[in-house]
Parts: sequence; structure tokens; C-alpha cells
Amino acid sequence: MDIKATYRKFKQWQQDPFEHEFSSHDTQHCHNCGHDFVGNFCPYCSQKQGLGPITWRSVGKSIAEVWGMHNRSLVYSLMQLFLRPGYFISDYISGKRQVSFPPVKMLAIVAVMGVLVDFLTGAIHGMIRIENTERMAYISDVFSWLNDHLNGLFPPPSDYLNDVFLWLNTHPDVLSLVLLSFLIIPNYFIFRFAPRNTHHTLPQGFFIQVFSTAVFMILNMFYDITSLGWLVVMLGAMMIFLTYKQLFGYGVWGTIWRVVMAFVCAFILLSILLNINYGVHLLQAEYNDLATDFFLNVPIEIGVLIIILWICYYISKHTARKRKKNNKYPYAKNH
Repeated sequence: MDIKATYRKFKQWQQDPFEHEFSSHDTQHCHNCGHDFVGNFCPYCSQKQGLGPITWRSVGKSIAEVWGMHNRSLVYSLMQLFLRPGYFISDYISGKRQVSFPPVKMLAIVAVMGVLVDFLTGAIHGMIRIENTERMAYISDVFSWLNDHLNGLFPPPSDYLNDVFLWLNTHPDVLSLVLLSFLIIPNYFIFRFAPRNTHHTLPQGFFIQVFSTAVFMILNMFYDITSLGWLVVMLGAMMIFLTYKQLFGYGVWGTIWRVVMAFVCAFILLSILLNINYGVHLLQAEYNDLATDFFLNVPIEIGVLIIILWICYYISKHTARKRKKNNKYPYAKNH
């Protein structure tokens, strides 16, 4: 077996999995009514081009149709989401709606499956483990752990935020989407001048994270079943890299440093919200001095966030101009 040829064929499938065996300019013969025509469908009886005598391929297609795998089914969409994640998402956000099962509905179904797996595996207490404990820990327990190990640097959240965390931790689909949604704004600036999907919009960024959440939900189910945390972390990192590399078209290192910066900015955004919550909570508890410290962190973090985004934006813009001047990466605006 020629490994290189097989890999090239796989790469070609990743970029365009929808084969068009016939050119729309070639004359086709309709086996249903006997007329010759040019196009994708016979104008006399409306039968699709390329349909002829029954073969083993026809048998395979018929079986796939029974299970709904012939046209943007959930299973087929999830398969593409793991084998060609960035290209698949790029197709959808650029207007090719028929390539995918509806993403929000996909996330809802995967979430239901996740709840079922959590129930069957006993992982019904949340998503995050603390040290080597058997019980899955709530997010609020993470803040308690940080408070115990970092000399009170992170006091427990307010009752309201604690209730929100408790609810999110028992709804991992929503939690994953909430956490990943902090990437929408950083991605908008950091990948603004990417070779592929240049000038992507915030609504497109939302759907990017919906698809990503579905992937992480499935990886979370795999973790619930196998408890192989190291493998899930490796798979998660690999999926993030492949998704962003295929979606935006940068090289290996260009993708890695931009993804790292995007996650850094997402963490800063989350930290800003937590500092505001802590500050309000401490004011209500009449710890005015400590509350002031948390409020002072907010403008500092906003400043750091703006600087990071501006630097990434400037580098990406400068790289795009240089790329255009050298006529490299001749991608279309949207893949």
C-alpha cells in the first residue's frame, strides 16, 4: 500500500469530501427515461445524473439511507467533525448549510447522550476532578481548593455565583459552551487576517464554538467511560490544533501561538468577570479594602487584554500584507 498516496487522498477528502464524479458540462444519459441531457438532473423526469445499473455501491448507499447517513446526518456530521474539523466548520460558516446536521440541535442531542453516559458511569456530580478523589467535584469546590492552597487568594464566590456554578457543573453541555464562548472575541481579533476565513464575524465565531463544544462533550463522554484523562487531554489539544489550523489556514507555529494567545485572552476575560463578582460580594460582606483590590484588578486586566489583542492583531495584519505581497496562501476569503 502506498502510504503517501493514501495520505494525499485523505487530505484531498478533508478539503472536499463531496465528490462530483460528473462534470455539469458533460452530456449524461438518463437510464430512467432514455434522454440525454446536460446538468445534474434530467429535465424530463428529474432523475439525478449518474444513476445506472445496481452495483455494490448502490447497496451501500441504500443501507446508509436507512440509518440516515446519506445526507448530513448526526453520525456523518460528527464523523466529519473529528476527521476534518476545521474544513467542516469552514464549510458551514461560509454558507454550505447542507454539509452539516443543524449544529445547535447537534449540541442538544450530544448533551442528552452525555447526561446518559454520566448516569450510566456514575459521573453525575460534575465535570472537574480534584486531585485523586473518586467523586467528581463541583466548580465551587475548585475555588475552595484554590483558597486552601493559595492562602486565601481566591475566596469562595458569592451565593448567587455559587448557585450558577452548581447548575453549570451538572449541565456540562452549557458549561462547555460558556467556557468556550470566551474565545469568540479573542478569535475575532487574533484570526482577523487569517489566510482562510478572513474577516470572520462574531456570529460565525458562535457557531465555531458550538461545534467545538460538541467535540469536547464527546471527549468528556470518552473520559467518563475510560477514565483516561491523559488521553482525553491529548486528544482535546490535538482537536483544537487541527480545528484552528484547518479553519484559518495558518502554518503549525502560526496556529499554535495564536491559539495559545486566544486561550490566554479567554482566561483574562473570565478573570475580569470573577474579579467583579468577588468585589461586589466582598463589598456586601463589608470587606471594603479587599474588595477594592479585586476591583483594581479589573482595569489592569482590561489593559493587558487590549495590549495582547492589539499585538496579535498587528502581527496578523502585517503578516497578511506580506503574504499578499508575496502571493502566498492563495485561499479564498471563505473556504
